[in-house]
Amino acid sequence: MAQQSFSSLEYENRKSTTKRDEMLAFFDKLIPWDEWIIVVKPFYYNGRRGRKPVALETMIRMYVIQELFGLSSEATESCVYDSYAMRNFLNIDFFSETVPDATTLQRFKRLLVKNGIDKRFDRDLAMLLETKKMKLKKGSAVEPRLLKTSRKPRKKKSS
Repeated sequence: MAQQSFSSLEYENRKSTTKRDEMLAFFDKLIPWDEWIIVVKPFYYNGRRGRKPVALETMIRMYVIQELFGLSSEATESCVYDSYAMRNFLNIDFFSETVPDATTLQRFKRLLVKNGIDKRFDRDLAMLLETKKMKLKKGSAVEPRLLKTSRKPRKKKSS
């Protein structure tokens, strides 16, 4: 077992849990991770050349976060750094592992879409929820962005 950080000790000793904590804990128990890994493994990067691949379960978990919360790849990466609940869901130890970056997540999602695995995951999840008499309404998070405009500010009319 890895040594706990001060932040993880503090987080575990809090008085209440958040809705995000509860939802991610629910999905952590609901999703058949081993089965989903078997489905993706034949298509996943084997790491014979180039950099070492990210653990497949970590990538699937990151994809689940992205889909549940309706996040872009960049926002998913940021949320994992910002949210202890999401970091905990990923089972990442920040002392020895890094969070997959947005580009890695985009490539992974393309792999799932190309092979129809994303649709299979959606069907599997819907069926698993149906057995519990539940339905998923995916959320969305809007990222505010500052954009440069080429327009000059309007002059105020004098009265």
